[in-house]
Amino acid sequence: MYEFKIGINPTEHDRFVQGHPLCNLLQSASWAKVKDNWGSEIVGAYKDGELVASSLVLVRPLPAGFSMLYTPRGPIMDYSNKELVQFFMDNLKKLGKQKRALFAKMDPTIIYKDIQMDREEIPNPLAQEVITNLEQAGAKYQGLTMEMSATIQPRFQANIYKADFSEEQLSKSTRKMMKQAQKKGVTVRMGHVELVEDFAKMIQLTTERQQISLRDSDYFKKLLNIYPEQSFIMLAEVDLRARYDETKARHDKNQQDLANLKENQVKKRHNLEELEFSLTRELAELEENIAASGEKAVVAGALAITFGTTSEILYAGMDDRYKRYMPAYLTWYEAINECFERGCESCNMGGLEGSLNDGLIKFKSNFNPTINEFIGEFDLPVNKLLFKASEYAYKLKKGKK
Repeated sequence: MYEFKIGINPTEHDRFVQGHPLCNLLQSASWAKVKDNWGSEIVGAYKDGELVASSLVLVRPLPAGFSMLYTPRGPIMDYSNKELVQFFMDNLKKLGKQKRALFAKMDPTIIYKDIQMDREEIPNPLAQEVITNLEQAGAKYQGLTMEMSATIQPRFQANIYKADFSEEQLSKSTRKMMKQAQKKGVTVRMGHVELVEDFAKMIQLTTERQQISLRDSDYFKKLLNIYPEQSFIMLAEVDLRARYDETKARHDKNQQDLANLKENQVKKRHNLEELEFSLTRELAELEENIAASGEKAVVAGALAITFGTTSEILYAGMDDRYKRYMPAYLTWYEAINECFERGCESCNMGGLEGSLNDGLIKFKSNFNPTINEFIGEFDLPVNKLLFKASEYAYKLKKGKK
């Protein structure tokens, strides 16, 4: 016999989630503090006094006193246990009635199939069983959607596994980009709240360039303070003054070499004149950058959070004026490596469109990820009379975003 409880101790819940194969940051108890504009509950099922299923449930207010429930990347349980799934769904529905919810939405981290970068597909043989068990328990399956805008969380994500990640395992071109960044003076340092303002500037530049809406410095501070031991910022910088002085010294030497050439050294003159043009252009660019950014420029950044053996690079940005410095390659490499140094077995680089041909995958593929395709979203009707109307209104609203 199972026992359902509302108000599970957050520490007990986190311990259960962190030890489960479906572990995900969005199911950590502290995620409710991130989503503090929603209500929340932690609920679970026990068998013989042992927690066997648990979920952070967010409660979003709707018009006319109604609400919707959402279990982000949850619930966490054994979905092959048909009896447990039915018991949990029945009790989730009861919770929904208490909260005047029209429905409960869920998107468990059950993989439908993995896709390698060479496009080899590895199906999950248990995926259909999970879908069937949830449907038989009363949940309505929303299907294999392809666009990121169709679901709350992306159905496709680029996920790097520790066993597939090392500098030696990266492609020759990726290693070349990292070396180019180092050659151009890019350095990377790790920090916390003290780096937020500089990091937020990178995100702002990214939002302006890509015409998307991300977050501000207050939100990043909030994340870092909620997960003080599990979060970090990786920031890439260039000492423009030092680079200018170095380039100026090379330029002066090149001019001296040109002045000392003999008339018959035609080939060498050609090479030095090409170098003269390149160094003159770089000096002008550095002068312009120093005027705009100061003597030391922040050029890229990434914010990551670890939870259990999983980690997420939630936000990353770059100053496009320095894209020739290739700072994003070093920033992402160091952030991913730090997650693995902290004991994580995987690092999620974020969502992708189901077509797998957008600009996001082009960059992320440099780090040898596996594409996880999840089974997708389910809606558990609570108020059957109003569910269909609310489902239509919800989809309409999603379509307008």
